Amino acid sequence: MTKITKELLLEKGTPKCSNLGQIKKINLSNLNLKTSDFDRKLFSQLQTLEELDVSGNLLTEFPNNLGLTNLRLLNCANNKLEQITTLNQFKNLEDLNCEDNLYLTISDMYKVMYLLPNLRQLDGKNITSKANNLKFVNSQKLMSQVTNFWEKYCKIQFSELPTAAEISAIKKDFVKSAIAEIKYGPNSLKEFTKWRVKTIATEFVNSLLQQDKQRSSDAEENEDEEKMKANLTDVLKHSSVAMSSTRSTRPFTARDTTKSRKQVISEVSKKDTEDISRKSMKIQLGKERQSAQMAKYPNKASRVDMKTKPSTTKRDHSATPVVSKESIPRKRPKYKKTLVLEPLHFLQSHSRNNNPEDLSTQLWACAFEPEIKNSQIPGLVSSQSVATCGGDSVCIIDCETGIVSHKYKSVGEEFFSLAWTTLPVFDNQKRKFNVLAVGGKMGVVKLIHVKVSYCYGMIKAHKKAISTLYFSPKHETFLFTGSYDKTIILWDIGVPDNDYNFRVSRLLVLKVCSTPLKMSLVPTFPDQYLLAACEGGCFAWDISLTNYDSKRNIKMEFLFPVCNKENSKSDSLAFCNDDLVVENYLFCGDEKGDIWMYDLDGVTDEEMTSGKKTPPTQILKWPAIKSQGETVEGTLINNVTTDPECNYLVAVTDQNIVVIWKRT
Repeated sequence: MTKITKELLLEKGTPKCSNLGQIKKINLSNLNLKTSDFDRKLFSQLQTLEELDVSGNLLTEFPNNLGLTNLRLLNCANNKLEQITTLNQFKNLEDLNCEDNLYLTISDMYKVMYLLPNLRQLDGKNITSKANNLKFVNSQKLMSQVTNFWEKYCKIQFSELPTAAEISAIKKDFVKSAIAEIKYGPNSLKEFTKWRVKTIATEFVNSLLQQDKQRSSDAEENEDEEKMKANLTDVLKHSSVAMSSTRSTRPFTARDTTKSRKQVISEVSKKDTEDISRKSMKIQLGKERQSAQMAKYPNKASRVDMKTKPSTTKRDHSATPVVSKESIPRKRPKYKKTLVLEPLHFLQSHSRNNNPEDLSTQLWACAFEPEIKNSQIPGLVSSQSVATCGGDSVCIIDCETGIVSHKYKSVGEEFFSLAWTTLPVFDNQKRKFNVLAVGGKMGVVKLIHVKVSYCYGMIKAHKKAISTLYFSPKHETFLFTGSYDKTIILWDIGVPDNDYNFRVSRLLVLKVCSTPLKMSLVPTFPDQYLLAACEGGCFAWDISLTNYDSKRNIKMEFLFPVCNKENSKSDSLAFCNDDLVVENYLFCGDEKGDIWMYDLDGVTDEEMTSGKKTPPTQILKWPAIKSQGETVEGTLINNVTTDPECNYLVAVTDQNIVVIWKRT
């Protein structure tokens, strides 16, 4: 039998070093180790350990409190494990192998999927979708059953509403009864279901007791609520949320809608106009065209998009910029190069029936394909490929050559929005591929594996048209869909297997008082708050999935001083500041075809929140272009985007023209 010593760990670890704190990977397989052989004090020194192999040993359970906070991969296959709930100490674990442990059941596997928030790979299979369904959908249904069971239980036990003392007295009996009576799922998962019911029932009773305590401390609760509102408002102010709207650009205040939500919805509903299908809108020539369209259809106001050039600091390529909770003075760079952009291509890539005279198809959205780093698949570095949508087609364009490399058409559809995400290959967590989600008039989200030009899935997301799509930068399978049915839905689209089979779960439904037009998670709280620019204003929701309520109302409304409150609309938003970047630009398109550029590195946080108008750094004028021998006048810019390094700028317009600028 081998004894675990510092010398053994150094010998089995890599890279080779004399300090346990520098080891990234250790192989302790096939050493006949027992659970009692693990020295907690010794293992707690492995602060940078990311991979641990203890397969082929004699472990009956995994030692608790080992202090391996950075562990990403654990191989404990071919042991004698009897339970694995102690693995919940490894909150950052992404890849786990528990194969060939005779005493482990399928319920044990489900427990570990529930307990480990970042687990993506289990026994060589991607379990992202299954784990999310387990954590959220399964928990919501069990919570509903526990609530219903409590109501029946109370009718039997009490003639009136029970007091806190009475609830405490029956707590143990209620939990025991719930475990015995509540049934859910297949018989093979009975043990797991009982384990979850016990947890949920206990939490439920504790919440009832807590509510009783809260009723006796209303003043303290109100104070906490005000702090929460002030905290979120402060975060958003310091995050410099850029808004595109018909409002004046003055500082905003946050208003809690929890207590007066009906009143707020009533007020906004008076301003709501009848939903107008984008397809039914006709292009009219004349000076009044732009103002009339924007008045009828606020989604046609100029869009705002902000891209930043990342610093050398290591970060996930899909991560939202980190925003400090406290206001950090913005430092002006010592050497600043002016961003010079020249027109490169003008494309009519969305013409109906390939008609070169089509100057009426409206283009709505554009977004650069994310770059896949450290990919084993050649040719997937794609920062100069941009996706555009409008009419019945979606195009992937190479910005350098102007060539449409891929085109997807759907007869009868009119695409309004798109969003990219990067998913792991089903049987290889280290390999990645990009997926493009598109949606429009039919209310259906289509998932496209662009590299192979294959639409592998469709999600009937809404009964009305989809107005906006947004992928979570933290959870690659989480997709928010906004619609003209005045809802925002959070979906888990899962990871497709090798045959493109995938599982979709609906996690949350957010109620909106008007059509959502643009969404963004708060960078400092990506698991807690979602913001949306809507026809009726700017709103925030609590999206934390630890709350079992699958339907949420507006948590907060952001009020802006406006000249004409009846025409107060928020069309777009973007978080601007990121104190870790080298370049930081904001681009806005207008109704004349011009692009307004703001260099945010030259603007302090105090200036951003002062309420004073910030002049543009420069304006890219609509160039003189001709189509079929006729001059095309400046037209409404519906969306603007740049690649992460600002090498290319792309705008889509109201007249079937994609404009590409290149940095010189």
